[in-house]
Amino acid sequence: MESVVKKYDAKLDHKKRLTIRGTQFEFYHVLEFSDGTLVLKPRILVDPLELSENTLRMMDKSIENIKYGKASKPVDIEKYLKFMDETDEI
Repeated sequence: MESVVKKYDAKLDHKKRLTIRGTQFEFYHVLEFSDGTLVLKPRILVDPLELSENTLRMMDKSIENIKYGKASKPVDIEKYLKFMDETDEI
């Protein structure tokens, strides 16, 4: 189990904001439970338009494969749509 690094009381300001003191992260994913408990999980966001070199190589290779006819048959998604409809009824 993780050890407690900081422990302090905090109060919401007039705009309903809470200040997190001396944090290492800029972004958090927040989980709010019915009993009022809040869990903050740090997030490191990346630019969605930024692609890694590996991703670019994989995309280039995929396009090359398509040009030379190295592609699988089209996927029939009807069975997946039917499955999703069935699970919605549960």
